[in-house]
Amino acid sequence: MEEIRHLILEGGLSPGDRLLSERELASQLQVSRTVIREALKSMELLGIVEVKAGGTFIKEPELNGIYHTLSYTMALDSVTITDLLETRKIIEVQAIKLAAVRRSSTNLSILSEILTEMKQALIENDLKKSVSADHKFHSYLVKSSQNKVLSIMMDATSDLFREVLSITREKLGQFNGMDKAIYAQHYSIFKAIKDQDVEFAETIMTEHLDSLDNELKLITQGIEPEPPKTDDIDFNEI
Repeated sequence: MEEIRHLILEGGLSPGDRLLSERELASQLQVSRTVIREALKSMELLGIVEVKAGGTFIKEPELNGIYHTLSYTMALDSVTITDLLETRKIIEVQAIKLAAVRRSSTNLSILSEILTEMKQALIENDLKKSVSADHKFHSYLVKSSQNKVLSIMMDATSDLFREVLSITREKLGQFNGMDKAIYAQHYSIFKAIKDQDVEFAETIMTEHLDSLDNELKLITQGIEPEPPKTDDIDFNEI
């Protein structure tokens, strides 16, 4: 099975592409057709390939179940908020640098729409909508990096990220000006991507995640955090 998987990777095959026939695989790998048949059956059970009229085809990965299982496993393994924030920084700081270079007009349009949702949620003081928009913004930002591995890593931890985001935003929302400052940070992140300012993009994302981490630590210690410093932004104009 590993040899066939290697052939798939080496051949650059995509979902929907047809594999070589059993005879061709057996000849190329120098094994019997029985061995090939059993390997393909195993791969079919794993959801890697599907057998249908015309041959054996690469199957579109079904990752949702894997993502939920991974999040559940991490939850049972007592993954902390600090662990997740550190992981977010690893993924998102690199992702925003790529997004600032590779983003498309469609990426910018969608990020702008999500920002509008976030702003409206802030105006309505709707925490649930705000958390949903916040989560969508970060997830789509990573997709805008055009790096599939980073996107898969982000999606794999998406469930836990959403839960942590909900908890942290609820805690931070108790303090005056915090939600507005968080929105302003997201606006600055968007502007850095739009302007293709890689250096500022890296800086603002790092500051955003660092401030979130520091604020939570202060709350845990019973100290009221101050809203993070942001550029002078007229909230009514954005």
